[in-house]
Amino acid sequence: MVDVISLLLVQLNQYLHQVDGNPLGTANPAVWGNIAQLDQTEIATELENQLVLTLVNIEEERTLKNGSTVTREPAGTVHYHNPALHLNLFLLFSANYRNYATALRRLTQVITFFQGKQTFTTANSPEISQSAAPITDFCLTMDLLSLSFEQVSYLWGSLGGKQLPFVLYRGRLVTIRDRRVLEGGGHIQEIEVTSRDATS
Repeated sequence: MVDVISLLLVQLNQYLHQVDGNPLGTANPAVWGNIAQLDQTEIATELENQLVLTLVNIEEERTLKNGSTVTREPAGTVHYHNPALHLNLFLLFSANYRNYATALRRLTQVITFFQGKQTFTTANSPEISQSAAPITDFCLTMDLLSLSFEQVSYLWGSLGGKQLPFVLYRGRLVTIRDRRVLEGGGHIQEIEVTSRDATS
């Protein structure tokens, strides 16, 4: 999950550098950060004049809950494991800029970026091969969420701070799969049924 979101952040920063015309090596405009900690002086300084990405919720995709629990190998061995967990990630992009026009411009750039590239996969993300622990397979689709005024109030109230210019996306589906085998053995090839005499 962290690897996929980090990859998303890398590609977003590449786009922002491109549209801003920043030279290579310039500090990234989009950073990880807990926007709820802006009341702490040290955190507030680190996140000042930044586009801040915060994970605000994780939701299980229940429609895919009943996945396969069996893996069969060519040799006939069967491995039993728990089904994969499919997650939706709620990602908040907050424009923490002193200049309000700059904040709105940054949000426009974020929306434009995800409009141009909504789905992120292993095939369309060349940065994967350069990472220390390459992601073998993933597919993340970004959906823009439109909140009511009541939901916006609740969101920022739960974050404990004043509202900033923001946009909220749902990233679906991140798959979590533990490779541990719970049980193993040969698979059943035939079933033999024998009857027992009722008088014995």
